Amino acid sequence: ILFNKRDSALIQFETPEYAENARMTLTGCPLWDRSLLISTSKHLTVQASRSDVEGDEASKLFGEYTSSPLHRYRPPNNRPVPSIEPSSLLHVSNIPAHVTEEDLRAVFEDHGQVSRLKFISTRDQQGASTSDRKMALVELPTVQDAAEALCAQHARVVDGLRIRVSFSTS
Repeated sequence: ILFNKRDSALIQFETPEYAENARMTLTGCPLWDRSLLISTSKHLTVQASRSDVEGDEASKLFGEYTSSPLHRYRPPNNRPVPSIEPSSLLHVSNIPAHVTEEDLRAVFEDHGQVSRLKFISTRDQQGASTSDRKMALVELPTVQDAAEALCAQHARVVDGLRIRVSFSTS
């Protein structure tokens, strides 16, 4: 977060392709009653310290997410993360098996009325549908509600498991 312009931030991506992908996909996405504006910086790297900022103030301004569970991009030898346009439909995964529709609905209701919630059945090796209910689709009224829910709920621990939330194409 920029010291003199708190509504702006510099984000350094692992590759220029990841940065361009984020710029193209997220520019214009509504978030917290504003639209994201993403542009290329004249700076090649993010300098993660300032000599005039210390203590709590510095921890609010700087963050390193390379090893964070919130980090969605993996090293180049792993499969690439597809970019999905922001939408009002969210894909939720890593849901504990005993979580009910009401439990999951309660997780997302703070961000808007859940208009649709559907657990996704997975298939076993023989192609038969299973009922492990580890994934779900959650639809909220607007893209902004979904973006805010994604920001708040991605990597949240629910009954011991860290759920993953992303925009969905389905």
